[in-house]
Amino acid sequence: MYRLLIATNEPDVLDQLKASVDWASLNFREPIMVDTAEEAIRCMETKRVDCVAYMLGSDEARRLSSYLNTVRPSLPIFEIRRSLDAQMRILNDMRRVLDRLHMDASDEEYDEKTILSMLRDELMHNLLAGEIATEGELRGRLQMLRSHLSLTRPCMLYDLDMPQGEVYLNFQWHYGSERLERALRNNFFGRYYEDLYYQVAVLTPRYIRVIVCQRDDRENEPEDSLAARADQHVSQVLENIKEYLGLDMTLAQRTLLPNLCMLTKSES
Repeated sequence: MYRLLIATNEPDVLDQLKASVDWASLNFREPIMVDTAEEAIRCMETKRVDCVAYMLGSDEARRLSSYLNTVRPSLPIFEIRRSLDAQMRILNDMRRVLDRLHMDASDEEYDEKTILSMLRDELMHNLLAGEIATEGELRGRLQMLRSHLSLTRPCMLYDLDMPQGEVYLNFQWHYGSERLERALRNNFFGRYYEDLYYQVAVLTPRYIRVIVCQRDDRENEPEDSLAARADQHVSQVLENIKEYLGLDMTLAQRTLLPNLCMLTKSES
């Protein structure tokens, strides 16, 4: 069973969590509950903690956030919600993330950092496929996976056409669209290139999307500079894909988005 740490100085929140949540049914032990950042840090230093949530005043929250970012960058964080239904959805999502982090991968061994990176890839694929409903859902899942992608800064979206995609996947590639997506991400675009985050999703044999995002822990880049650098890298990658894979991809549409949340269903 997983152990949660909840740090909040709001008694109403604690009372609801204590009274309304059947922790054992979610595969959680009774959570450790504290009301200061200092107590939360002490717990993480002395006890096993699988994930953490906090709702504190600004100074306390900053102190705890700083500790988590510098000392425990892979520890999942989940949101505290005042709505019980919303809280239960988040706890179920958190349990699924923890199941993946602690799964018995007998054939391959991955550390927490690698698994979190894989889960972020899956989340961004879902976002590019139009499967994330709201900004709140996206924000909560990015926080849970300890992602630093900015939800407020401009980003670039590229829609690519692969005219011979079906023939290529069936007769040349043989590994399926999921393996092609991983190859494009890991071997061509890269997750990070010159401080920008690139993510690719193969949605159909012909349709591929690429999103280029900024991190919230880096300096905000002007739109013109962001677009120019992203355009240059995407253009070079398409040339490399043609050269090394013999695969033609053409740019069908290029869009400057005001922020990443524009890809959620509620903004579409």
